[in-house]
Amino acid sequence: MARRTPGRLAEYVRRAISGGTGDDGLIQRFGLLIWPDQPPGWKSVDRYPDSRARDAAWEVFEGFEGLDPVAIGAEPVSRFQLVPILRLDREAHGLFLEWRQGLEQRLRSPEGLHPALESHFAKYRKLVPALALINHLADVGRGQVGEEAMLRALGLAEYLETHAVRAYGAGDEAENIAAKAILSHIRKGDLQTGFSARSVHQRNWSHLSDRSQVQAGLNLLCDLDWLVETEIRHPEGGRPTAQYRINPRARQ
Repeated sequence: MARRTPGRLAEYVRRAISGGTGDDGLIQRFGLLIWPDQPPGWKSVDRYPDSRARDAAWEVFEGFEGLDPVAIGAEPVSRFQLVPILRLDREAHGLFLEWRQGLEQRLRSPEGLHPALESHFAKYRKLVPALALINHLADVGRGQVGEEAMLRALGLAEYLETHAVRAYGAGDEAENIAAKAILSHIRKGDLQTGFSARSVHQRNWSHLSDRSQVQAGLNLLCDLDWLVETEIRHPEGGRPTAQYRINPRARQ
């Protein structure tokens, strides 16, 4: 992936945080979302894979595939809920409640989070115990989920939170990405004075395939005086068409 902000993800996040039909709640369900960093340097690495680590991972996967709830001490909650579960032990439960108290206070803070990010973090209520359970079972644990598994789950949640903040912050970068793409095509001579948003969108250029993304980029270029928007009224009536005149400096 390119070193710069990934345009497709940034645009998807922008639609999620702007509300409306673009906010379908899907991205908030990606609890393990990691922002793709690309190191500035590059180094050729030619070596065999770590076979011991690979074999250990496969052993865990195979263990999960043949998991026997009874053998690991899982029991139904009641006769009305027959899905067997493993509970947290006292120490793990205390850690979870302490962490959740902090989470709930943040979600209810007067300063508040953006609604999309708030929805994302709210799903950590389920993510953290799920991660603790996975840690417990990966270590071939039996019976109640313990303190060590919960500590690792909370550490991963803290790491994931930093990536979620960066990902949702990238929504504001979407218009910058679109504006840079439009400016690049102007300088290449692909767009001439009097072009419309439709003429940009129809080209299906990279970072400019979504109508709202194109319009956001055009609005930013107008704000920066690279473009001037004019309305063209049609003799037969109807909705006027917006066209854009190019500042000569934009071609430099």
